[in-house]
Amino acid sequence: MGKADPWHYTRKDVAQSTFALLEKRLASALVLFGPRRMGKTEFLLRDLGPLVEKAGHRVVYVSFWQASLSPAATLVAGLNEGLKQGGLAAQLSRIGEGASPRLKLGASLAGVTAETEIDLGNLRGPPPDDVLLLIDHLLGKLTRKGKPTLLLFDEVQELAADPHNRPLVAALRTSLDKRRDGLAVVFTGSNRDALAAMFSEKSAPFFHFATSIALEPLGPPFVDHLLGAFEKATGTALNKTHAHAAFAALSGNPFFFRMLLERLLPVTDRDIPAALARMRETLAVDLGYDRLWLSLTATQRALAVTLAQETATPFGEANRLRIGQLARTDPPTIAQTQTALRRLARLGVVSRAEGRSTWNFDDPELGRWIASRRADQL
Repeated sequence: MGKADPWHYTRKDVAQSTFALLEKRLASALVLFGPRRMGKTEFLLRDLGPLVEKAGHRVVYVSFWQASLSPAATLVAGLNEGLKQGGLAAQLSRIGEGASPRLKLGASLAGVTAETEIDLGNLRGPPPDDVLLLIDHLLGKLTRKGKPTLLLFDEVQELAADPHNRPLVAALRTSLDKRRDGLAVVFTGSNRDALAAMFSEKSAPFFHFATSIALEPLGPPFVDHLLGAFEKATGTALNKTHAHAAFAALSGNPFFFRMLLERLLPVTDRDIPAALARMRETLAVDLGYDRLWLSLTATQRALAVTLAQETATPFGEANRLRIGQLARTDPPTIAQTQTALRRLARLGVVSRAEGRSTWNFDDPELGRWIASRRADQL
């Protein structure tokens, strides 16, 4: 958060309608789905969080995305930060400085002495019972019945990625369930399958716990806002038609469009189509597409290529023959194809669309890059 970001496009109406659901107790928990790099975190931290905080509620933010600590340790550290003074801005500032792997607990926390420390860096595998009790205690300290505390749990599908986290997820559900009158939660996630494993399936630990909402994609007003910010910063007006065409070519992805305009800031040649082509040439390196590609097996790469070319039947015989040809191996069996597909899903490469009949690339640029792979690059 911090100082105002001139690039930020405020989603005030969405923040107000989301807050209304929580404030009027129409829901005590929400699940906000959206593909990666579509602005979920920015919405939480710059729109929803400040709005809720201004209304007198405490706001606590915890991100599970690529956290250096285990999910249990990440949650303990985040909840403990939320108890400190300074509000959301101070929390984010401390997060930006880097979390200490050692957490000091005072006598008021869980009845331990002031000398007690927890080495969060050592919390690996299934969380021990005392850590689960500590999480419950921290949530109790954060509970405010008059003005419920809002917990923002970002990219929460990471909790479903490892079976070792099941006790944590179950304990978290229990802790939140008994404090519905003093805690409100917004979960976000970018992997539809992983979210379903937590919230939608009958066996899911959070089944019937939260109401699902979608973050609507940004449109032309967002493009116009960024063009205005660019002109204010540089004194130069970009070609509006080219800008809107580039946004459409980037599948309406705000992260990539902002990246495109930022690349035009220091240069004199501000031709948008040419800049888009140059940006796409470097995305593989900038965003680690090449490292991801090298981590895949030949069969997984071949399957990814067929999905990127919009195959409707990944398990069909014709597609498996095509996978075998691309990978220069025997055609995979249905079971082998399912295994490869699960690996792509775990890595966040693809996820199932609504209806569960087709698979999408949540990062459209990654899908485009994979579709362009030549046979000798598999």
